[in-house]
Amino acid sequence: MSPSGSDVSTRRTHLIRTILAILVIAPLSMAAFYMWALWNPGDTVNQLPVAIVNADAGTDLDGTRLEAGTEVVSGLVDSGDVAWKVVTAQEAKDGVDDGSFYFSVVIPESFSADVASAATGSGRKAQLQVVYNDYNSLVATPVGESVIAQVRSAVSESIGEQSIDQVLIGLGDLGAGFGEAAAGAKQLSDGTGQALAGTTQLHDGSKELATGLGEANQGGKELAAGTGELAAGADEAAAGAQELNAGMKQLVAGTDELGAGAGQISEVVDMVTTPILDLVGSSGQIVGQIDSLITSLRLAGDPVSAGLVDALSGLRATLTAQPAEDDIVSQLGQLRDGAREITNQLTDPKSDYRGGLNAAAAGVGELSSGLGELSTGAHQLDSGANELSSGLGQLAAGSIELRDGLGELSTGVGELDAGSNELAQGLTDGAAQVPQFTEEERSTTANLLSAPVSVDAQNNYPAAGFGPGAVPAVMSVILFLCGILTWFIVRPRRGRSEQVHSSVVREGLRRYRVPALVTLVTALVLSVVSLTVANVDPPSVVAMIAVMILVGAAAVALGRLFTVVFGAINGTFIALGALMIQIFAFGAVYPIEQMPAPLQWLHALMPLTWARNAMRMVLVGYYGPKFWLAVAGLFLLVVGAVAFTIWWRRRQEPTPDDNAPITEEIVYLQPTHS
Repeated sequence: MSPSGSDVSTRRTHLIRTILAILVIAPLSMAAFYMWALWNPGDTVNQLPVAIVNADAGTDLDGTRLEAGTEVVSGLVDSGDVAWKVVTAQEAKDGVDDGSFYFSVVIPESFSADVASAATGSGRKAQLQVVYNDYNSLVATPVGESVIAQVRSAVSESIGEQSIDQVLIGLGDLGAGFGEAAAGAKQLSDGTGQALAGTTQLHDGSKELATGLGEANQGGKELAAGTGELAAGADEAAAGAQELNAGMKQLVAGTDELGAGAGQISEVVDMVTTPILDLVGSSGQIVGQIDSLITSLRLAGDPVSAGLVDALSGLRATLTAQPAEDDIVSQLGQLRDGAREITNQLTDPKSDYRGGLNAAAAGVGELSSGLGELSTGAHQLDSGANELSSGLGQLAAGSIELRDGLGELSTGVGELDAGSNELAQGLTDGAAQVPQFTEEERSTTANLLSAPVSVDAQNNYPAAGFGPGAVPAVMSVILFLCGILTWFIVRPRRGRSEQVHSSVVREGLRRYRVPALVTLVTALVLSVVSLTVANVDPPSVVAMIAVMILVGAAAVALGRLFTVVFGAINGTFIALGALMIQIFAFGAVYPIEQMPAPLQWLHALMPLTWARNAMRMVLVGYYGPKFWLAVAGLFLLVVGAVAFTIWWRRRQEPTPDDNAPITEEIVYLQPTHS
C-alpha cells in the first residue's frame, strides 16, 4: 500500500524542518565546542612531552672540568617551559617517530668544547640540534619553534657568561694597554706618596674638626634650653594678651551701654532745659523745675546722672541765692551742651574718647593674634633647636669616626704605595705575555660572544604547503568523511532478492559491495595523491595503501552503523558531529595535551586516533607495539561495526508473509518530483 499524498507532504515537512534545525544548531554547537576546546592553549604548552638528549662529552679548561651540556639540561628541565624528558638518542628518535614526543632537542658531543673555544680567536658556536615531525601534530612545530627560540635565548644567557670568562674584551689592543698600565702604575706609585702626605693632613684636620664640633654640640644644647624658656614665656604672654583682649571687649560693651544711657540723659536734659530757657519767667519757676530734674536724675543711679545732680544742686543753690537771671540761663545752656558732649564722646567713633577706645581694642586684638603666632614660632624654634642639638651630636660622633677612619686611611695609603710598586712590576712582566687577535679573529670572537648558541633545526616531515607531514591528519579525515557521505548518497532499500542466500552474514555483507568499492578507489586515489602531491616516501608503499584501505573500511563500517541505527539523514549528521569531535580529540591538529580533560580522556578511544596513528607510523616505517595496537583497533572496529549493523538490521526487519528472503538493493538518491 503506497503512502498517501498527505503522508508524503508531512514527511517532507518534517524532513525539511530537521535539516534546517541541524543546519542552524550544528554550526553553533561546533563553534561553541571549538571555542571551549581552544580557550587558551598557550597556558598548556608546558604539558607537551619533548625529548632532550645530552650527548655532551665535556672538556677541560685551564685544569677545570667544564660540563656545559649538563648545566643546560638541568636549567631547561627546571624551567618547565615544556615537559622535558631526558632520554638517550635512540629513545628520542623512536619517541618522535611513534608520537611519544612532539620533537626532540639534542646537545651534541662537542657542546662544551665549542663553549670553551671562545678564547682561541677561531671559536665555534655551540649548537642545539632540534628534530621536528609534523606527523605528530600540525601545530606542534610552530609551538616548538617558539619554545626553542626561548630555549636558545636562555641557553645563550647561561653559557654566555662562561664564554665571556674565556675572552678578555679587546685582546687585540690589550698588549699595548698593559704597557700603558705599567706606566700608569708607576705614576700611581708616585701619587700614593703624595696621597700619604695628604691623608696625614686630613687626619690632623679631622682632630680639630672633632674638637670644634664638640663645642658646637654643647652650644646647641644651651640654645635648645634657651628656646624652651622662650617658648614658655611666649605662651604666658599670649595668654595675657588674650585676657587683655577679652577685657577690652567688655570695656567696649560697657561704653556702648554708657553711651546709650548718656543719650537718654541728654534727651531728658534737652527736654528740661530747652523749655526752661525758652520760657524762663522767674527764678522760682526755674528752681521748681530744677528740683524735679534732680529727683529724676537721682533715680537713674549712674555716675553721669550723679554728676548732673551735683551740678543742678549747685545751680539751685545759686538760684536761691538770688543770682542774676542771665547767669541762670548761661548755666542751663552749659548743662545742655555738656550732656550732649558726653553722649557724643561715648557714641561717636570720630570722637576722641570713642575713637581711641576702638583703636585700643583693635590693637589689643592684633597684639593677642601676634603673641599667639609668636608662641607657635617659639615652639617651632624650640623644636628646630632640639633637632640642631641632636644633629650636632651626631656630627660630633661622626667627626670622631672620621678622625679614626682617616687614621686607618693613612695606614692603608702607605700599604697602597708599597703595592703599587709591585703592580707596576707585574704589569710590565705580563704585557709581553698577552695574546693579540687579528681583525678577522676579533670579528669572529665578537660574533661568537653576541650569539654563542645556534640552532640546527630539522623537520623530517614538514606539513607546510601540503607536505608529507599533513598526510596522516588530512587523509584520515578525508577517508572518514567519504565513509560517512557514501551512505548518505548510496542508500540500500528493502526488497526481495532474486537469489536466496543461505547465510545471514553473506546477505548482510552484500549491502557493502558498492561502498566497499568506493572506499577502495578512494584509498587508492589518496595514496597516489600522497605519493605524488605530498611527496611522502614511506619505506613500504604497499603497507601504506593497506593502512589507507583499512582506515576507509573502518569509516564505511561506522557510517553504515550510524545510518542504520539513527536513520539515513539523522545518522549522517550524527556521524559528522562525531567526526568533528574526533578532529579535536585525535591530536593531529592540536596536541592532545593542550585540549580540555574530557577530550584527553576520549583521545585513546577515538577511531580517528587509531587511523592517524597507524598512518603516521607506517609512513615512517615504525612497526612497534603502538602501530599494531592501532591496526588491531581498526580491524576490530570494522568487524564489530559490521556484525552489530547486521544484527540490528535483522532485528528491525518485519517477518515476511512468505519464505522469500529480505534483501536490500542499492539505489541512489534522486530528486523528489512533486
